[in-house]
Amino acid sequence: MSSKTQNNKWFYISMGSIGFSILLIVLVFLFNSHPGTAADDNTPEMANKPELKSLQALNDAYIELAKIAVPSVVKIKSEVKPKSTQSNQRRRGSDRLFPFDPFDDDFFRFFDIPQTPVPKRGWGSGFIIDKEGHIITNNHVISGADTITVTLDDKREFKAKLIGTDPDTDIALIKVDRDDLPVARLGNSDKIRVGEIVMAIGSPFELTRTVTTGVVSATGRTGVGILTYEDFIQTDAAINPGNSGGPLVNIRGEVIGINTAIATGGLSGGNVGVGFAVPINTAKNVVDQLLSNKKIIRGWLGVSLQPVDSDIAEKYGLKEKRGALVLAVDGPAKEAGLRQGDLIIEYDGKVVENSSQLSKMVASNKPGDKVKIKVIRDGKEKEFTVKLAERTEEAIAKLRGAEPEVTSADEWMGLSVQELDESLAQRLGFEKYKGVVITDISPDSPALQVENPPQRGDLIQEIEGKDIKNMNDYRDAIEKVKNEKRVMVRLRRSNGNTWYIVLKNE
Repeated sequence: MSSKTQNNKWFYISMGSIGFSILLIVLVFLFNSHPGTAADDNTPEMANKPELKSLQALNDAYIELAKIAVPSVVKIKSEVKPKSTQSNQRRRGSDRLFPFDPFDDDFFRFFDIPQTPVPKRGWGSGFIIDKEGHIITNNHVISGADTITVTLDDKREFKAKLIGTDPDTDIALIKVDRDDLPVARLGNSDKIRVGEIVMAIGSPFELTRTVTTGVVSATGRTGVGILTYEDFIQTDAAINPGNSGGPLVNIRGEVIGINTAIATGGLSGGNVGVGFAVPINTAKNVVDQLLSNKKIIRGWLGVSLQPVDSDIAEKYGLKEKRGALVLAVDGPAKEAGLRQGDLIIEYDGKVVENSSQLSKMVASNKPGDKVKIKVIRDGKEKEFTVKLAERTEEAIAKLRGAEPEVTSADEWMGLSVQELDESLAQRLGFEKYKGVVITDISPDSPALQVENPPQRGDLIQEIEGKDIKNMNDYRDAIEKVKNEKRVMVRLRRSNGNTWYIVLKNE
């Protein structure tokens, strides 16, 4: 056993001992606060003690909360049918019912008996939102399913049909043809506060009617990296596989979120006290659109964005990290006059805190809406009016290719670069782009001090707003910035990622 494992072992033993000691002290206090034996304290007098009355009231409140919220919660089974019957093919371990199959595949192969393919099944949760039988769940619970089966709280089972989905928020709407169903109370997620008590309800590991409690740990959580539009409620109420799509409710029994994801903190896949729920107000908007439009319609600005780090904020004269940096521009934004390198600080009169918030604000508008956008460019604030278009897959794909095609080793800021010739471009995957390639980085280069440092093989495409197409552009650019203390550089990696860094010339 490693020393680290031993330390962890003794840590857990110590914590357990401390917890047991605290529990023992509490019990001693409760049972010895009045004269008499333990048996004597198990009397109406003991039950009437103020501290127990408060505890009983809390206990009763939790029970009542569960009674209100649980009946509208459903278990969802999704099933993907096998596409074809396979014969004489060895089943993989993941497809076997048992780790060691008593009837091995040789038996079937010998007699040439076709093996029946096993359907792929998944489980999750959901909750009923109206008397027409509409149910909200997560998109990932039912994605790709051929059949969806809903089990109600009273154990009745019904086939459900898919009404629509929104993968960008991981919301799906399904429906069962019943009109005698218990309906969940929907709350207002804009009013929730950090620290308030919540209850998560669902079917973790197919265990129906499971409730867990906790608090709202944080709101507006972004950067989780699993959805296009992230604005999660974070909670420490236990959420496990199978809880997905179930409700997160407040003390009034109102749904304030849809349990969606967990941070596992390891290989176990279990809960470690960090769960994420999509706000119910987000789901309401999605459901309204699915019912009225049969699809999701969102505004489209036409920019790809980069978060602002402390170096970029300082470069643009900001005292704190805020705003969203424009990486690429197309469509409405380009027509209105926005450029790469603009730092968006206001959207329609609202301060832009980060790129995730800006994306969500744009998505909340409709195509055709006109919005005012304030940016910082060349040290000055500029304002533009943009008429939003509709966000489509075609528009997104076009934007990804909209970044301008911006080629003896030269050294600057600890970066050695060379021309991007045809053979090097093919080798690195830069056939469609121009720039100069980083061939080496010295250990003391300021480029290694930034949050997202470059690597050998990255392409420099822009320096202080000047497109870099070849070595001549590169030399001209570094000559112009030789006295600058902060220099902004745009990079591209062979995997398609582009980002800005700020080099400190100190």
